[in-house]
Amino acid sequence: MMRKGILCMVFFFASQMFAEIQDDNFEPEQVYQFEEVSESAKEDSKAQGDTQISTDERETNKTSGRLFTLIELLEGAKKNYNLEAKELAILQAQAVNRAAYGEFLPTLDGAYQYQDTDNPSMRLKAHTSSAKANWEIFSGFKTYNKVREKGLLYRASIEDKEHTKDQLFLNIIEQYYGYFTNRAQLLSLEQKRTQLESSIKRVERLYNAGLTTIDDVESLRAEVLATEHELANIKMEIEKNKFMLSLLSNTEVEALERKSIKTPLFKLDENRHDLNMLNFQAQSAKYQARQINYLPIVSVSDTYVINSDITKNGSLAFKDLPPGMNANDMLPMIQRSFPLNQNQIMISATIRLDALTIYRQNEAARLGYMKSLKELAYKKEEQKKDERMYRKSLEIAVAKIKASEAALRSANIAFDNVAKKYDAQILNFTDYLQSLTKKVEAEATYNQALNNYEMQKAYYIYYSGQDLAQHIE
Repeated sequence: MMRKGILCMVFFFASQMFAEIQDDNFEPEQVYQFEEVSESAKEDSKAQGDTQISTDERETNKTSGRLFTLIELLEGAKKNYNLEAKELAILQAQAVNRAAYGEFLPTLDGAYQYQDTDNPSMRLKAHTSSAKANWEIFSGFKTYNKVREKGLLYRASIEDKEHTKDQLFLNIIEQYYGYFTNRAQLLSLEQKRTQLESSIKRVERLYNAGLTTIDDVESLRAEVLATEHELANIKMEIEKNKFMLSLLSNTEVEALERKSIKTPLFKLDENRHDLNMLNFQAQSAKYQARQINYLPIVSVSDTYVINSDITKNGSLAFKDLPPGMNANDMLPMIQRSFPLNQNQIMISATIRLDALTIYRQNEAARLGYMKSLKELAYKKEEQKKDERMYRKSLEIAVAKIKASEAALRSANIAFDNVAKKYDAQILNFTDYLQSLTKKVEAEATYNQALNNYEMQKAYYIYYSGQDLAQHIE
């Protein structure tokens, strides 16, 4: 009879404690609304856009500052210092190209010379001015090939800038969806902390009533502290995402609004900017090699010279003349060497006979051209491999969303049942904590799967050669 009385008292106290716990104002549990992910990529994109961000997260972002969308970040990235440097590189290549065209035109050189000659025979002071026009009428096709080379390098610099922009956009997208993955994990951990803090209140009541031991209370407190540690790490990762986005987009990012990426078309565009850049660089190497040849250089020049009058102002003075000769006898000969004006037209042809050096230089340039072609061929094959790989990655990403969605639904149902049994003291703290941990992990996995799908779309668009900016909703 005494044993039955004790059992009745224990049951009475447990019932009273359970009733008090039911009256406590707990934080409402975050509910994930699921939408079936079908094979249609449009439904996939819509489903993840609706399920990833909860209302609580949107409200939190609104209080943090202006909300930036992905398209706004990409627009801001166009003012990135790296891209501005590439713009200057384009202007530099354009100036070099224009300078190469200028080599087709004749050149005009002017010169001035003052001469003061003092020797035992005479003292001569003279001024000479000259103008020379030179036109290289045939350069052995060097100028033509140089123009082609610099023109291709100019086009390569444009493609290099576009390739840098694509890489910049891809880095922004990685940080953007990394932010939302970390943000979703933060919300799950905050929910876990709320659950644990509520459980601490309940277990403390049981402990004060003598219905449980101090071990359960301290274990819950230890788990709360461990969760706080995880929260601090996730908050730091979120700050890193924002700092990187601020750097890449040249914009001070405080809060983000989640947008999805449009489903890409499964096609391979070989006009990818980095491939075009390599192609132009390879072609420029070909024209560089053609500049090294054995052809002669033919030019025509016209030189006009004006000398000062050496008979005036004491410009010429003789010192030691031979016997029987005076200054008037020497003057005509000196004047012929310094005419008042002179015009000289000349046609010249030059050929370099150092055949071995030219051959080696041409061979080195030709091998550089062949190397560039091999690198381009490898990159094209790599693009085909990447297109097939990321197409498969998209299929796997869809499967991961479906699997993680089902796992999260099961984890929520299991946790609800375990929580009820734990509140009724049917299950112990360890079972409750394991179920709560599985639920949090399932939420993180599901949100990671959603963001991974967006990233796989971005990777496919980038590696297949399509335009990233045109696929942002």
